[in-house]
Amino acid sequence: MKNLLYKEFRLCMAVQIPIFFLFVLMMLIPSYPYLVAGFFICNSIFYSFTQAAVDNDVLFTTLLPVSKAQVVASKLRFMLVIELLSLLFFLPMIFVNHAVHGTPNAAGLDASLTLLGALLLVYAVFNAVFLPRFYKAPHKLGRHFLLSTICVFAFIFLFEGFMIICGAAKDALPLFGWVEETLDCFPQSSSIWIRQGIFFAVCAAVYLLGAVLTKKRAQRNFEQVDL
Repeated sequence: MKNLLYKEFRLCMAVQIPIFFLFVLMMLIPSYPYLVAGFFICNSIFYSFTQAAVDNDVLFTTLLPVSKAQVVASKLRFMLVIELLSLLFFLPMIFVNHAVHGTPNAAGLDASLTLLGALLLVYAVFNAVFLPRFYKAPHKLGRHFLLSTICVFAFIFLFEGFMIICGAAKDALPLFGWVEETLDCFPQSSSIWIRQGIFFAVCAAVYLLGAVLTKKRAQRNFEQVDL
């Protein structure tokens, strides 16, 4: 598995990926739905799949002395590494955003630990939609990415929209007020850090569980493909 993952980074990783990490700078834009920046990380993964498709990587990898299940697992691990690495770039931008703007984000979720947790959910949606379909029909790469893009933006719209509603109607329901004052804000106290940390931990658990389920489904689909 270590050699397969090494192969993914040496032969399949698109050269554009480091450039796509720069999209974390979108967090410097005032009043912007910052979860959109996470989509560009997903887009960078798609570029790697595109490059691999040009090189006929699926056939090449299956000709190696490895099982189809290992092929899928290595590709998923490659995706997870890129996604988790992106969080290391998003994390300092939370503090930079607060230093530059220092005001609530009128267009949705504020820069916070909650944002990092929501980004994991964005990645989980992308992985769950894209990878199993790719290993069911590798030649329909563009169609799979289009569907995953639609699902990702649907999630972003719902999540960011909910945060906007909570901010606008925080006095209407106790839940809205709690979300606005606890999750949708830059932490100003240790209690808020702890609560947002719990939210992040829950999102991380969902992300990891989603990765396991995505791998199993993709492996099951790939076993049925006759190359």
